[in-house]
Parts: sequence; C-alpha cells; structure tokens
Amino acid sequence: MSKFICVGKEKVAVSEEIYKEYYRMGRRERYMEKDIKVGRIDVDFETETVDFVPSKEDSINRLIELGADFEDDQMIEDILCDKATLLILQEAMAELNEKEQKLIKALYYKDLTVREVAKEE
Repeated sequence: MSKFICVGKEKVAVSEEIYKEYYRMGRRERYMEKDIKVGRIDVDFETETVDFVPSKEDSINRLIELGADFEDDQMIEDILCDKATLLILQEAMAELNEKEQKLIKALYYKDLTVREVAKEE
C-alpha cells in the first residue's frame, strides 16, 4: 500500500517513513505558528468558572500591561523564567487535592507557621 503526499497539485508516492515525517513536520509547523502563540479559554461547567490560559509565548507589551517593571537591573530573561516557573507551579497546584492546596496556601501565601496551620485544623 503506497502513501501519497501532495506537492503543489500533484500527488507523489512516498514510503511510510517519509509520509510520517512529512505530516509530523506539518504538525510541528502548526504548533509553532498557532498553538504556542495563542491562549485558550477553559470553561468549567461544574463550578461555572472561565479561565484564560495565556499562550506559552509572551510579549514584552503584555508583561508591561500586567505591571512588569523593566527599568531596574532585572533581565528580561529572568522575568520570563520566573513567569514560566510560576505557570509550572500553578499547574502542579491544580493536581493536588483540596487539603494539600489549603496547606500550601497557608504556609507559602499566608506565611503561617506549621503550628498556626495545625491550630486551624
């Protein structure tokens, strides 16, 4: 069974290996041109919430709109690395159960001690 790819208006017979690689390259191109540059909206029908998930690529203009200050000595690369780390942490937090999330928020966001958290329980 032969595989075909379109080159211009002509169909060309190719091997299975070339066929797979050709379509893998096409998918990668779509990823680089569209998926990585476009954010998405996640709708949770159970909680009736809508979240905007930003693209994996960010612009300096959007960071400035969000209040990023580039006038000090901090490098843009450092800011982007911090933002990427924050996104990774947010994704990891979403995978935890409610009790684990509550504990981490108390310790790291509210700056409570372990004893203070234990007293609340």
